[in-house]
Amino acid sequence: MTITADEAINAKGLAYFEERREEILAHVAANGAVLFKGFDMSKDPEGFRRVWETLGLAPCLDPIHSSGLRSFLSEKDGVYEEVNKASLAKHYIGLHNESTFKKTATYGAFVCFSPATVSGGEFFIADGAKIFRDLDAPVLKRMYDEQVRISVSNLDLGFVNALGPLKDSAKDSIKNVVASTVAPKFDMDLDMIYGTDGNPERLQAIEHAQSPVNRHPETGRPVWFCNIHNHARYLRDRRPCTVPEVGMTDVYFGDLSKIPGDMLDHINEVTRPPHSRRAS
Repeated sequence: MTITADEAINAKGLAYFEERREEILAHVAANGAVLFKGFDMSKDPEGFRRVWETLGLAPCLDPIHSSGLRSFLSEKDGVYEEVNKASLAKHYIGLHNESTFKKTATYGAFVCFSPATVSGGEFFIADGAKIFRDLDAPVLKRMYDEQVRISVSNLDLGFVNALGPLKDSAKDSIKNVVASTVAPKFDMDLDMIYGTDGNPERLQAIEHAQSPVNRHPETGRPVWFCNIHNHARYLRDRRPCTVPEVGMTDVYFGDLSKIPGDMLDHINEVTRPPHSRRAS
């Protein structure tokens, strides 16, 4: 459903959303999204907030908002800014859903206040139910049965090799310090683990095992609600990527074994917009 505002609709302001609230929310529940175009009211953060408040929606905190990796465009209005850094101009940022086995957002609202001045700035909204249906059944079953664990950061500690007999105790101390000071900035359950990716001196902060499939909290429909296509190192190594090693992510099966590349390629293909998929 697309609603394009004309002069008469814009003249109504918030009254338009008050009048159409039940109709709009019913369509969201049935079909997943409503696209609004040309509305003057939502062209700034305060107006955007007033629109979703009028529709009866509530703001939510990103689980990693306190890590410094998410910036507010306007904190009082609950509006985040996605990415506005020249260093990430060519970087692909996929669907971001963190710890969704515990914190599943019922709805999400997205807005573009200022179009890109040169190029880039594109974003897309994925249909989690469609992704669920499009995945090959054997891939979906294996991912669901084995679950996934997402590594959210790397800390390379090769220097400990110079410590000789003190190496192991130094690694334990560093792990405890990171667990008590850095991990709390991510509002999720994390384990500090060495050597998961084969590098024995690499400390990774890894989320607990979770299902890549959740049920929508209101409709109960199963949806693919996992950002494997964004966080898998195998895929990120095949895209333009300027993320430093400390911020490099990865995804494993629930037992921390490696997910095969062909499975990751398939998941990546299914989660991309149809117009950008490779011809078969």
